[in-house]
Amino acid sequence: MSADEEARWLWETCEALPTADCFGCDGCAGRCMGGLGITRTEFEAIRDYLGGPIFVPGLRYPGRMSPPCEFKDPDGPRCLIYPVRPLICRLFGIVEWLPCPLGAVPTLVPDGARIIHRYRQFERRTFREWARTEHAGTGGSRI
Repeated sequence: MSADEEARWLWETCEALPTADCFGCDGCAGRCMGGLGITRTEFEAIRDYLGGPIFVPGLRYPGRMSPPCEFKDPDGPRCLIYPVRPLICRLFGIVEWLPCPLGAVPTLVPDGARIIHRYRQFERRTFREWARTEHAGTGGSRI
C-alpha cells in the first residue's frame, strides 16, 4: 500500500470515529503506554505538530510493564499531541477492549476489530525509531 493510500485510509477512519466531550484526561492519558508502534503517516503528523522530531528520553519506571507515553504532559492530565494522536490512541474509549473509564463515550464502534486488523497491516515503528530513520537519512548524527 502506498503512503498516500495509508494516509487516506487513516484520515477517513479517524474522521468516521465517534467523538465525545473528551480532552485527553488522566482517565485515558494515565493509562497510555510509551513505545507503541505508529505508522509513518502518524509519525509525520506528530513531528509536524511538534515542530520537528524531538522527543523526551525514555525513563525507567519500576513496577511497570512499559514506560508511560512520552507525549503525556508531565505537569498535568493531558495528552500533548491529542489533536494528532495515532489511531490506536483514538480507539481508547470507543472500542470494547479499551472502554472509556469515565463512561463519556456512550456508543462503542461496532467494527473496532476490523479497524485494528487493517491498521496492523501498515508498517509501524515507535516515534523514536521513525525519528532515527529520518535523521539517519539526512546524514545527521544519531538521535
